[in-house]
Amino acid sequence: MKAFYHSADLDGHCSGALVKLNYEKCEMIGINYGDPFPWESLVYSEEIYMVDFCLQPFSEMIELSSVSDLVWIDHHKTAIENYEKYINEDRRPIRGLRRDGIGACQLVWEYLTKNSLVGREPKVPTFVKLLAEYDVWNHSDPRALPFQYGMRHQKDTSPEKIELWSSLFDTERVQQITEVGGIILEYQDSQNAKYVKSCAFETELDGLKLIAINLMLTNSKIFDSVWNQEKYDGMLTFGWRKGRWTVSLYTDKPGVDMSVIAKNRGGGGHVGAAGFQCDELPFNLNP
Repeated sequence: MKAFYHSADLDGHCSGALVKLNYEKCEMIGINYGDPFPWESLVYSEEIYMVDFCLQPFSEMIELSSVSDLVWIDHHKTAIENYEKYINEDRRPIRGLRRDGIGACQLVWEYLTKNSLVGREPKVPTFVKLLAEYDVWNHSDPRALPFQYGMRHQKDTSPEKIELWSSLFDTERVQQITEVGGIILEYQDSQNAKYVKSCAFETELDGLKLIAINLMLTNSKIFDSVWNQEKYDGMLTFGWRKGRWTVSLYTDKPGVDMSVIAKNRGGGGHVGAAGFQCDELPFNLNP
């Protein structure tokens, strides 16, 4: 048995950890967009979980489903749309759970508890709730941001770190991490403001006016000090990774759908957060 999880963020790590907590002998494999998929490692008809991730193009998901016992749990809007189109063509359904607007780790918990695959109460644990809410930019719980940064402070959050993930069922441990994260968050906000002031620039993509920065391993929070819905349609980060450009798009402006922009360029994501890869940057680097 194998489980592929999105390696780029904590929603993916938590999703993988929940699978690992349930299937102790499951082989965990982190994967990100642009990584080659290890087809040669698959054993025909073995059970495979894919969580918080979808192969691109979607035809590869169809192929994976045809050679394995696939359980796919995801929340990315474009991936769900591609799946619905696939189902409408009278194809065989893929097991799992797909729903936009909820973090993948919460969907994994829901799937496992609904199918009696974990020996725990169905109530979503606090750490799962907070990581899920952060990933879909639902910050109604004030702990979501500081807990996220506190978890980033952990040396290794990979799903195999069973001791770490098991400890998070203790709400006191969650509170400790949240308090540390609050301190880190204050410092990070200060650094972000300085970096954006020095390095950000304005550009356009597909008719949208964007504030952009050449930086990876970040997100829309880097623009907190300059973001203005009246001035910009969205935010853009980009960087060179594994021989191609990786572009991430963000917005909370009503009426702007970043998933459409990304999908048109071979990528995908959510309305407010999406991305794609390209060989040449499709926007002007000159302010």
